[in-house]
Amino acid sequence: MFTVGDYRLAAELTGEGSPTVVFISGASGDRHAWDATTAVLRSSTTLLTYDRAGIGGSETPDLTSRTLGAAADELRCLLAHVPGPFILVGHSLGGLIALIHAAQWPTDIAGLVLVDTSDIHLNLDIATPIRTAPDGTLTFDLQASVPEVTRSRRPLNIPTTVIASRPGHWQEDKSLDFTRWHPFTPTELDARWQSHQRSLATALNATHKIARQGGHNIQSDDPTLVADSIDDLVDLARKH
Repeated sequence: MFTVGDYRLAAELTGEGSPTVVFISGASGDRHAWDATTAVLRSSTTLLTYDRAGIGGSETPDLTSRTLGAAADELRCLLAHVPGPFILVGHSLGGLIALIHAAQWPTDIAGLVLVDTSDIHLNLDIATPIRTAPDGTLTFDLQASVPEVTRSRRPLNIPTTVIASRPGHWQEDKSLDFTRWHPFTPTELDARWQSHQRSLATALNATHKIARQGGHNIQSDDPTLVADSIDDLVDLARKH
């Protein structure tokens, strides 16, 4: 348990060596979301997985909603207990937290791996906008987070890999309620999602990769792709 402000986060440190790879889960995801990826890493280095406030074994601060930037601030407090430099690996909304963190405190970041990072504007562009997202016992205020995300979409001079989910998985997923995404069709959603990943890679001068299998949870569906991207950045950090 690590103290961040007036509450504590549950985190797990494994391995040893530099850089430290930090895993940031998507909305409501706990630290075990990365088990498949960490199992196939070839790098021997320090790994940090954690539960955000209100998730898993972490405590909940005295609030109900916060921005993605506040979650990045929380991560900054956690990393004060851990040796850097850091490679941040974020999935979905966790990718936006990683991006905001790296843009605000770039000097100790050795690399970024953004795994099917969310298109925050998609939630707001539909007929009935989705302005909040649950995150354990807390909620992300997506509307208020837009300026934080916008400021972060710029070249950071940090080695970065953007990994997109496999094209076509939106159309194949029968469990999705597409009425939620009106007026977009599954085909339009898929095209927009892929366009978002490409534009994010361009904005960050990043390497762009596309998953070969599975859907949005690439870290579980195609873990070797994520692990290889991390390993490449670990090697690069050690060379420099």
